[in-house]
Amino acid sequence: MSIPTSNLYDFVHQVLKNKFLIKYFYPWGYKNFSNLIENIKGPNEIIKNDDVTYWFTVCRYFPVLVCHDQEPLDFDMYSDFHLDEQITNISAEILYLRPIYKNLNLRWADPANITDQWFILHSELNSNEVKKYEDTGLFKCAYWWSHGMIARDWYRFAEYDQRLSESHTKLANWLVYARDTTGKREYRKRFLDMLRFVNNVQLGSIDTNAAVTSNSSAEYNHEDHTKTNCSIVLETVFDNRIHLTEKTLRPIACGHPFMILSGPGTLKYLRTYGFETFHPFIDESYDLETDLDKRMIMVLSEMDRINKLPQADQDHIWKECAIIARRNKELFFSDQFFNALKQELIENVSKLGMPTVDWKNFRKQHLHRPITERRKFNNRAKHIKIIKHLRNGGTIENFVE
Repeated sequence: MSIPTSNLYDFVHQVLKNKFLIKYFYPWGYKNFSNLIENIKGPNEIIKNDDVTYWFTVCRYFPVLVCHDQEPLDFDMYSDFHLDEQITNISAEILYLRPIYKNLNLRWADPANITDQWFILHSELNSNEVKKYEDTGLFKCAYWWSHGMIARDWYRFAEYDQRLSESHTKLANWLVYARDTTGKREYRKRFLDMLRFVNNVQLGSIDTNAAVTSNSSAEYNHEDHTKTNCSIVLETVFDNRIHLTEKTLRPIACGHPFMILSGPGTLKYLRTYGFETFHPFIDESYDLETDLDKRMIMVLSEMDRINKLPQADQDHIWKECAIIARRNKELFFSDQFFNALKQELIENVSKLGMPTVDWKNFRKQHLHRPITERRKFNNRAKHIKIIKHLRNGGTIENFVE
């Protein structure tokens, strides 16, 4: 996705008081090493020093925060087995250090960094992938619902869009988007197969001329939400993880009721932020079901149940759900939600402490270098000064010799 995200990670950098070297994936949704970029551009822009060796010396000690918040974690994707596939332009540093190290996973993005642990900012709960990273001892993980912050930007005009408040004859009860059915989203094929037996469904946008692109996730169509009664959100991940994206937040921003195919406990999780769900008007017992197929069938059964109610009963359900949806929209655009997301970021990263320098790792790298290369990194006094500066709350931007 070509939508600019640098401002989001500049926000993360500033909220965390510039303590970390921020690495994030760009364009949005891409996950190769070649897409993992830094929020700091280079030595001449930041340190005002032409000595590139000096720049890399500083970066060796700098605490790293990898923002893996856009997509679900995938530990095996960065295994040594897949390393050559992931790194299209292998740097000289990686080529040099590959004989020395193994199983660095995401740390292959900068193997010369010698902090004992990198931090990963992720956006999934109940995740075995998080455990895999933490079990290596090379990473600590912090949860942040970054999609909540970015969706406030993507859908910001929905707060003022009067068309979303207009009354229209409903073309269908259910609005279903299923743009991608590959990879982790393959479960949608099963859902769509079973959806054929449910009536009153608007599958895809009402605007048949709307082009479906990778940028569609950052857009909303007002008619889709005013001419249907309820969104069926098919999240990116449908297993036991809770990984909520803009797909869940689009109907909230547009004031639309919803049901969600995601991990068990998703609705309970949304309520922790203050959002309301739609019980007793919609049976939400599916949210507690841990069996994936049963959970899917329960959602489809509830859609069918409501379709078969007398029209007066349906009208009552949608009237009450619309009232709840309006309150959710107000909360989504409120300072209360913004501050909750900001505080979540600060608290969850702060709980991890701060990484320290692994001198054993430094010596391991240092002693394998040719003599001419060692001399470039031999100024231990400079190293110590940099480390003290960082540990005392200084940043790479304000370090001076």
